[in-house]
Amino acid sequence: MLRTSIYVSLLLFTSSVYSAVEPQSVELGGGKLIPTLKVSHKYDDNIFSQSFSEESDNITQFQPRVQWLQEKDSDSYAVTYTGDYGFYWDSDDDNFDDHTASFDASLSPSDLYRVDFGASIARLHENRGEGSSEGINAQLRDEPDEYNISKFRVDVDFGRESAMFGVRVTADQQNIEYKTNTDETRFRDRQETYFAGRFYGRMSKTKYFFEVSDAEFSYDNDPLIGPTLDSDEQTYSVGAEWEATAKTTGEIKVGQLDKDFDSDIRGDEDFTFWNAKVTWSPRTYSHVFLNASKDAEETNGTGSFIEAQNITLSWLHGWSDRLSSTVSLSFGEDEFFRSLREDDRESYSVSLNYDFRRWMTIGANYSYSERDSNQNIFDYEKNVFTVNLDMSM
Repeated sequence: MLRTSIYVSLLLFTSSVYSAVEPQSVELGGGKLIPTLKVSHKYDDNIFSQSFSEESDNITQFQPRVQWLQEKDSDSYAVTYTGDYGFYWDSDDDNFDDHTASFDASLSPSDLYRVDFGASIARLHENRGEGSSEGINAQLRDEPDEYNISKFRVDVDFGRESAMFGVRVTADQQNIEYKTNTDETRFRDRQETYFAGRFYGRMSKTKYFFEVSDAEFSYDNDPLIGPTLDSDEQTYSVGAEWEATAKTTGEIKVGQLDKDFDSDIRGDEDFTFWNAKVTWSPRTYSHVFLNASKDAEETNGTGSFIEAQNITLSWLHGWSDRLSSTVSLSFGEDEFFRSLREDDRESYSVSLNYDFRRWMTIGANYSYSERDSNQNIFDYEKNVFTVNLDMSM
């Protein structure tokens, strides 16, 4: 349930940002330096996401973040380092230290177009029981799967803010290379290249668009069983993007996705995909978030690829100037193409955040997650209790 866990974590981070006062910064080199630190402690009653012989542990995490930000008129530049250090109290083989460094820029050379640019490098990990070590495979690994990932993205929007028509072009590339447990993980090393063009027309505060995209997946190694996983993915979609309409903002698109493998043995697949991201704000201190999608994801070792559906609904509410809460519900389904495996996923989460001081927010969270698969070795349930401190200058 890695996708759900990631999204819930993002929502919890959003909750603390919503309630906390903006951190102070230090003037440096024409910009400002913004350091923050999150310290959390959690109890996880099923650290390897197992269907039986569950193991529990306490985990302490330190997440420092340092950003240099320069803003001038409508242009901005940011250099950011984010660390994530995890220490298991009993299973120290699962300790991790993740690092991400990124550069982002947003430029408006003229009122005719805008350019957003981003590049990052990172060394990250997947816990045992996630990714290629799902199910009983977690018990066969001596350590988490660590990998390097580099990303490059550029987005160009041609059209004035008030223009009736416009074009948006996006290019994205990422490289993934696993560094541990390579006998099992090297088959997931790959390069992903993505291009998209969006043609839109504006009516009032709403943009209606038609979008085409192409993604190529090139693997460094063929799997032990079966032909290459190299593939090409095309999508054609229509949708709408709006701002501040009846207290909502969001984007919805629906279209056709065609997944074509280089190998005829793996075959091809096409299906209707969709994506919706909507925020409803009935009050300035209360926000409801809906994130729903049906899309293709690369295989983690089972089948040729995953047809994944996800729906997450969250409510963020500020009870006072200092106290806020987040409640989140998430449901998902995974179908593994060229495999009999099908999974149902769900999770629930509730958190409270209290601004103890201008520079410190205290938080507590409880989450429950489970996966129900037609292959019982992939079933699991887990409860996680977390307390955390978000600190700044």
